[in-house]
Amino acid sequence: MTEANSNTDYRVGNDGFWARAWVAPLVLAGVGGLMAALTAGPERLGYAYLFALFTVVTFMLGGIFLVLIQFLTAAHWGVSTRRIVEVVMSGAPVVALLAAPLIFGVATGKVPIYQEWQGEGEHGAHHEGPSDEHGVLGLAASVAQAQGHEAGHEGDDAGHDEGHAHTAQETKLHHEVIEAKTGYLNTRSWTMRAIIYLLIWSVIALLYFGWSRRQDDDHDPKHTLRMQSLAAPLLIVFAGTLTFAAFDWLMSLEPSWFSTIFGVVIFAGSAVAILAATILIGLSLYKRGLVGEAINPVHFHDLAKLLFGFICFWTYVSFSQWMLIWYAGIPEEATWFHKRWGGGWMFVSYLLIFGHFVAPFLLLISRVQKLNLRWLQAMCLWVIFIHAVDIYWFVLPQAGAFRIQLADIGALLFVGGVFFAYVFWQLGRVPLIPVGDPRLQKSLHHYQTH
Repeated sequence: MTEANSNTDYRVGNDGFWARAWVAPLVLAGVGGLMAALTAGPERLGYAYLFALFTVVTFMLGGIFLVLIQFLTAAHWGVSTRRIVEVVMSGAPVVALLAAPLIFGVATGKVPIYQEWQGEGEHGAHHEGPSDEHGVLGLAASVAQAQGHEAGHEGDDAGHDEGHAHTAQETKLHHEVIEAKTGYLNTRSWTMRAIIYLLIWSVIALLYFGWSRRQDDDHDPKHTLRMQSLAAPLLIVFAGTLTFAAFDWLMSLEPSWFSTIFGVVIFAGSAVAILAATILIGLSLYKRGLVGEAINPVHFHDLAKLLFGFICFWTYVSFSQWMLIWYAGIPEEATWFHKRWGGGWMFVSYLLIFGHFVAPFLLLISRVQKLNLRWLQAMCLWVIFIHAVDIYWFVLPQAGAFRIQLADIGALLFVGGVFFAYVFWQLGRVPLIPVGDPRLQKSLHHYQTH
């Protein structure tokens, strides 16, 4: 038996890789920060930073959800893998610090990524350029093209803009839609809500992580009972804050657009992200013998089944959002999808269809594939990559035609590097398994009969 396997407190100890794992993402964060700061202006950098920040936010939110749902259901199978999720969740204050530059930039007007509703709602100005271009962009033609009635014009991105003249009625309608939302969409309210979201997430994360760590030392089951009793109401709070944060930070980039299911789409992506990350980190710890058999192929199979289920759920809600908007044919809704079909974004849209659903569905549906740890590791890496593409597809079409810039990569390296440097550092400080949880023994002897 190796020294790692005889480590009964499940700590990283002197393991060469995990003892210094936080260094690499921190270096990448420094390189990425320089890349982003030196290659883009304030507006383009704002879009890139929002993309990077919200990508990381989804991992943290997925962690909160997974921890709360495990306590709500009192499930024992996931106890041994829960510490990984708790550590990711505990990065909520780090996310708040990373969000501070964006919030400050939006509040002071130095990051003009929400300039349309900021300009119209707070100053009463009707933009002649971006407002008309992005809000009422070919309303009638957008609906027709979205429903497949524009024969001979598919793929003609520039022709659509030139071929549809905005009438005074369309422009007026667009401004009236935004004006009606100014009670909600204004800089002061947006800023206050952003701070509230981050505070709520940080409080939930730190409370649950703190109680779980305290239980490592005193093995008192009262901590489990407390966390179980609070899980249901906190899940309601979590669902509300996630939904409205998705509305505020992503959906309001296109202020005339609306989708009541948008928060569910973001939630599904968050669940996919945290499950893939948990499997990847758990596989690394398992292969290095740092968790013994406390996390074993049976646990990875269960996590993979959840991952597969949430990939299907993401597909269902994403398709439902598109189908209902296509079917209704409401101009203010159709323009959002039209923007993600032109300007080179068609390729990204197809990539999401096949990369976020078709490929993972076919390559993870088999039980044999889920139990093949090397195969599962490769699939989780792909799922995390395609999840980042999904967030990119939400944000960057607002900046114009598809063109990956160094600022996009740099911002993701910076925000992701700082966040995961914290996660890896924290994993090196705490037991890798919640050793005080009263249900741990059941999790250690968890097995499947099918």
